[in-house]
Amino acid sequence: MHRPLPQGIEYLIEQFDTFAANRRAGRRLPVMLLKRDSAPPGSVHASTAETVILGYADRLCDTDLDRTVDLLPHAVVEDGDLGPQDTTPGAPAEDTVERHLALLDAIVDQLENSMPPDAGELRLPRFHTCRDALKTTVGAGSAASKRRRLRDELYLRLLLRRPLLGTLARVAGATGDNFLASVWLTLFQLVVVGLPRRVYGLWLSQPRSLRWVGSRRPKGANFLRMALAITPSGTSRHNLALIQRMLLMALLNDLSRAAAPSRLWVYRARRRWPFVLLLPKVGEEGTPVRQLLDTYADVIRTEPPAPLMVLGALTGEPPSYAQTLAADPLSVTGLADRVHSLYTRSSPSAVYVVPLSANDDDGPAERWLETNPKVPVRPNGRGDYARVVAAPVLALGLVATGLYLFGPESGPSPSCHKVATGETVGVTDGRECHLGVAGRDKELLELEAVAAKQNESAITSGRPYRTVVFFAPLTGEPGDSTPVSMQNLRGALTAQNQINSRTGDIVQIRLLIANPGKYFAYGSQNAQGPDVAKEIIARKDRDRIAAVVGITQSRQSSYSAVGEISAASIPVIGNSVTGSRMVDERSSSYYFQVSPSNDRIAEVMAEFAAHSEQIGELTTDKGDGRTAVVVYDPDDEFFSSDLQGKFSAHYKGGKVVTVPYYENRNGQIVPDVARDICDKVQASGGYIVYAGRSGKMPELLDALQGTADCRKADGKQVAIFAESLAATYLQDPQELLRKHSVFKPYYVMLNDSNGNASPNTPYSEFTSRFREVFGNGSVPEGNAAGAYDALRVASEVINSVYAQYKTAENSSAAFQPTDVYARLSNPGVQNFAGASGLLSLDSRHKYPPNKAVYVMESHLDKSVTTWMACGLLPDQPPGLNNPATWGLPGKTHPCPQ
Repeated sequence: MHRPLPQGIEYLIEQFDTFAANRRAGRRLPVMLLKRDSAPPGSVHASTAETVILGYADRLCDTDLDRTVDLLPHAVVEDGDLGPQDTTPGAPAEDTVERHLALLDAIVDQLENSMPPDAGELRLPRFHTCRDALKTTVGAGSAASKRRRLRDELYLRLLLRRPLLGTLARVAGATGDNFLASVWLTLFQLVVVGLPRRVYGLWLSQPRSLRWVGSRRPKGANFLRMALAITPSGTSRHNLALIQRMLLMALLNDLSRAAAPSRLWVYRARRRWPFVLLLPKVGEEGTPVRQLLDTYADVIRTEPPAPLMVLGALTGEPPSYAQTLAADPLSVTGLADRVHSLYTRSSPSAVYVVPLSANDDDGPAERWLETNPKVPVRPNGRGDYARVVAAPVLALGLVATGLYLFGPESGPSPSCHKVATGETVGVTDGRECHLGVAGRDKELLELEAVAAKQNESAITSGRPYRTVVFFAPLTGEPGDSTPVSMQNLRGALTAQNQINSRTGDIVQIRLLIANPGKYFAYGSQNAQGPDVAKEIIARKDRDRIAAVVGITQSRQSSYSAVGEISAASIPVIGNSVTGSRMVDERSSSYYFQVSPSNDRIAEVMAEFAAHSEQIGELTTDKGDGRTAVVVYDPDDEFFSSDLQGKFSAHYKGGKVVTVPYYENRNGQIVPDVARDICDKVQASGGYIVYAGRSGKMPELLDALQGTADCRKADGKQVAIFAESLAATYLQDPQELLRKHSVFKPYYVMLNDSNGNASPNTPYSEFTSRFREVFGNGSVPEGNAAGAYDALRVASEVINSVYAQYKTAENSSAAFQPTDVYARLSNPGVQNFAGASGLLSLDSRHKYPPNKAVYVMESHLDKSVTTWMACGLLPDQPPGLNNPATWGLPGKTHPCPQ
């Protein structure tokens, strides 16, 4: 490093050394970009951020007797490292792509060649497979024949990387001098050439193989199908962003596997470091290194943590996504302490700018570097082999001891199960096992911790308690949007806190969290894996289960799960469930819900769409009134198709046209759906009614924004009216409004979450309690209030049953879920003041009559306007809590009753 160094640089380098020598498994290492401001006029800094990064590369090697030994795998890349053919002025588009490939090739080459001694060879099979596909010519023919040729060519290149396979293939290619030898060689060829090539093809063809390219992948595709598009004659060969992201995802996937080999392999103990990437010059937008950083920052923001430590020197303006750390003028170690905190804890940003001191070192940094010349990596030793042998022996011993000491009679094992989708399903109290996957389900893991803490308080309170199960899908596959049920779980945890903090003879609530997985796939009996409903039933007596709440989705699989739980005589109180089938005459008598049905919601939506000034200003009457372009899923009979049918029946404002948009169908091309929607909007002058699943909304809105067909000639926005918004838009409305400026969204809510709740009302009490549980800055998402009400209704009934059964001699009052069901059926709860409205439930009312329904609009400043409020409202005095009309003054309309 050039001298004099920046003042205090030794504290920063010490932090970099700490995490370069021993990575934190499961933690994301944010990118650190060093920046040193120019020297005062008339002077020059000998040491810049660039020289610090270049000097740090020297610390990753050890020189002894003119022999340089790498201490950990690292790469140093600059824009100037590209080959001359890539930087020729006026180079064609092909060379522009190759320039960025050369940058990734340089990184891979340096990482492979800088593996420390006795740490094994760095294998990057996914990267090299993707890289080989880019230069493999498949010729003409059918898609199937081109896939076979691509597979064969990729296999030939694999033989070059795997010498043993290549040698066997050459032996198998020999010819025999007699019939028996020829037969033997033919069989040998089938085993050592044909079979491996077939297995390799299956590996490439499996849908999971496409996870190499990250979460942005076409559903239903596999690697071979996708790879045809990036071959030299492929349609996406010159899509620089796609190819760079694909290769980078493949590389990060390989590095994650390389950093954590089998525990039975000696290299695991010797690979405790991360891989290090040094970028001495991070320039302006558009330069190759900057584009690589942009792609990497986007990837690590959404994907599981990768064992890659990136340090750079900023020579241009900071990227818009980077956060700048503020220097502490009162502490020379303050900046280093902040870096340490970001490395050890979850950081809100993926990239940080670290300002170096403008003052030159006066001695301490120089002396520290002289006494600490290299990264203090763990030395290899013979004990590494002992650990490999001892680990399985110790594990077997512990298992045997556990089976002997803690047999079945000592208690059940945790009921969390990893399933084929990568999700964890089952039941937990927040502590016994985890449904969230580390590095991916941060929010769920945090909520499990809240549940664990509140459950312990309930059990140790000295008061009687009963268990209620929150049962709803809380996970998805990598890349899926946040499940809406996460909002509901927050509401249930808020209700648990409110109930358990009440004074008097109140039954405490212990809350179990049950996750049936995406689409409720494991909610009931199925051929794929665990039956979570069955596990809830198995814990009924042991855990004192009194009721189940949640559900949150109207679909066949959730309906089956409710039926299975109801058959065990456990009452279920759903929230955010609106499908008519869930509450019709075929539904279980043990099922209730605090949300209205689709018929009520469709009637309110139809009324607003037909008469509101807001939608009227954005539509053009071309002879058919206000045309509603309804987007729905014809296959989704429990929710989307049901809502579409009921909206069409209630709508009197004009014509209804429909566009199918499927939740789960292979071959659906979302941009084509978007163009169909926009064509119908343009032709009719109408607006969009989104009756699909909220989780599918972001993908469609992105496609709608991307097509020019939805842009009106008069410059007006297109109104889009949704039954429910995606969870990510409820949490951050600005993302919806900024990314989709062509549209003006309105949406239905089941509580008045506009931030203007009147004091001392059920909703204001809910928001206050919510902030108490999750922090003062927390804002309840829309569906949280429904879950809050569902658990409070359950608690209300449980306390009524408890008061009926308790005696002076027996304050614990044993009672069963059937008693809770009987009380909920008759007399039930009447005019219960919930955060989402006045609720009445009993055997005649499986869902609240005249339930409060709101139509709202979010704004860029995060404020929310309520345009329509009809039904039994929770925040109005008697006489005003069931308004007869809605609308602007002088332009009111009757409320649907």
